[in-house]
Amino acid sequence: MNDQDKIDRRDFGKLIAVGASALLLSDVAEAAKPASAKAKPLKAGSKIGIIAPATRSNETRLENAKANLDSFDFKYFHSDKILDTHGNFAGTDTHRLSEIHRMYSDTSIDAIWAIGGGYGTTRILDRLNFDLIKRNPKPLIGYSDITALLNTIHQKTGSPCFHAPVAASDLKPKFVRDMLAPLFGIKPPFIIGLSEANILRGAKANEFNYKVITPGKARGKLAGGNLSLLVSLVGTKHAVETRNKLVFIEDVGEAPYRIDRMLTHLISSGFFSNVRGVILGIFSDCNLKEDDTESFNLEQVVTERMKQLSVPSVYGFSFGHIKENCTLPIGVEAELDTAAKTVTLLEDAY
Repeated sequence: MNDQDKIDRRDFGKLIAVGASALLLSDVAEAAKPASAKAKPLKAGSKIGIIAPATRSNETRLENAKANLDSFDFKYFHSDKILDTHGNFAGTDTHRLSEIHRMYSDTSIDAIWAIGGGYGTTRILDRLNFDLIKRNPKPLIGYSDITALLNTIHQKTGSPCFHAPVAASDLKPKFVRDMLAPLFGIKPPFIIGLSEANILRGAKANEFNYKVITPGKARGKLAGGNLSLLVSLVGTKHAVETRNKLVFIEDVGEAPYRIDRMLTHLISSGFFSNVRGVILGIFSDCNLKEDDTESFNLEQVVTERMKQLSVPSVYGFSFGHIKENCTLPIGVEAELDTAAKTVTLLEDAY
């Protein structure tokens, strides 16, 4: 994968220095809180905690994120170490883990929004404090590498998690309100259709074309995200639970043979054995090279691999590494209608 995505500047250095001891003290204090806390939908004035849990970010992306949050009249906070680097990561594993814990334990923070993806979230899954998160539920927002956090945290805690644009995404005003609507709470049934922009792009690029692989309707709770991450979680204690689920999948920058290999791995592992349906997003930059006239192309690969599942499935729904990236709440009951080209949310994430 190759996704890369006023301020209350507080000194976060002490927390990093104290490390595990400080986190333990914080956990003891949190344990006294009732476990009945409930997350709330976003609204104007909500305070967003911006985090970089994976690949390092930069000043430009941070400014983009703040401009996006300003456009919704959100308040926001990030530590003064959000632009730290440690190799390709946004700081050490301990630092990035502590950022997440800090945002969940801070009761002034209403939601947590990843500035970008890249790589790095799987390195910290084993050390997440799920008790802390469960006592302090709040929306977690992002996609791509954030897939690992979204599914793991929701499975372990029930805290709302949204597969949605990262904070530094190019959020276009025309589509943005519908695209992010589930973050603000919805009145079911809420219908998500194809974006007009992606329909128009389909005339020029096949990867944007909507295709019914196996027709029908399928209903189940949503789970999924980036293909590479779903594969990397197979065989771990954080593997995505798919039984009776409506699974959604996307990826970027992978050759068709690599898509084939990953889908085949999921099939062989039993990942798809009991799913209700499969929604494939837009696999950006995953086509064959122009001079390759013999290999199977993206459409052939996904069609052949998914057809054997014998459940309703489509390719080309409006999510993925694209500008018009719709929001899909993890764990929410939804229905895929392949003919209507819709995914209908049947319950609110809150």
